[in-house]
Amino acid sequence: MGRTNFLTRLSRINVWRSSGRRAPHKPLLMLYALGRVEQGKKRLVSYCEVEKNLTSLLRRFGPPTQSFHPEFPFGRLPNDELWDIPGVEAVFRTKSGDLHKSSLIQHEIRGGLREADYEILLGDDRLTQEAANLLLEAHFPQSMHSDIRSAVGLREFAVMREAWAVRDALSRARKPAFRHEVLRAYEYRCAVCEYDIRLGDELLGLEAAHVKWHAAGGPDEVQNGLALCGFHHKAFDRGAWALEADEPSYRILISSEVHGRSDAIRLLRDYRGKGLQVPQRSDWLPDAKFVRWHIKEVFRRPAV
Repeated sequence: MGRTNFLTRLSRINVWRSSGRRAPHKPLLMLYALGRVEQGKKRLVSYCEVEKNLTSLLRRFGPPTQSFHPEFPFGRLPNDELWDIPGVEAVFRTKSGDLHKSSLIQHEIRGGLREADYEILLGDDRLTQEAANLLLEAHFPQSMHSDIRSAVGLREFAVMREAWAVRDALSRARKPAFRHEVLRAYEYRCAVCEYDIRLGDELLGLEAAHVKWHAAGGPDEVQNGLALCGFHHKAFDRGAWALEADEPSYRILISSEVHGRSDAIRLLRDYRGKGLQVPQRSDWLPDAKFVRWHIKEVFRRPAV
């Protein structure tokens, strides 16, 4: 099969898409499996263990929701030629053809990477990291990568050329000028706190954030961008704050899940209800459709 073949299959995971909604279930399950490889764990893992761990990952890194269905990616990933479920014939299926959760538990079903892929990965640490980088880049913003790696037990690693080559051949290219255009629009300061620290002529920690993530199909255009300091960028991508949709001034909403005792909590709470620092031109304001996507797919509702 080979390493390039594995990376190609990984890049072609069939992720459910509907009206821009996020469905990171399969990518998170594969990252969890890659973490198990790196930790030297067995290929197959019980559905009960997957349910516990994948639910935790979806709660942290998936879209805001009250219900989680780890049985769906567990049962559907074999269709992507990446997952193996020995004894699956004994499992009852729902009317839609999905594996029945209670039957998975009753029959003590286990699943895992395909044996050939697992053997290749065991002997190739670089491939494991290339695969992780490919999944993270394709499905999550950069600000979340380290947290996800830590959650699934993958160590930090440099981006590898082969994975990038596969990704670039199969995905949308990024617009190199996006960062410059967004920072210029907001006069090189954070749109929330006006952070603009420089070391000499070099900006320190000011970033161009996508309102609708690039990994979710968001365009590299100023109307989908915000100039944010590193803290407010990461907090935005994790859903700690959002912009009020359909408001010309775009007031700042803070998630009710935000809490803390240190003075650092003021970096969020002090901006609750305040207006966004506007860009130089009104037509550079965030497009309302991207703001609504972020509220629906990322923001940890309700607001306080």
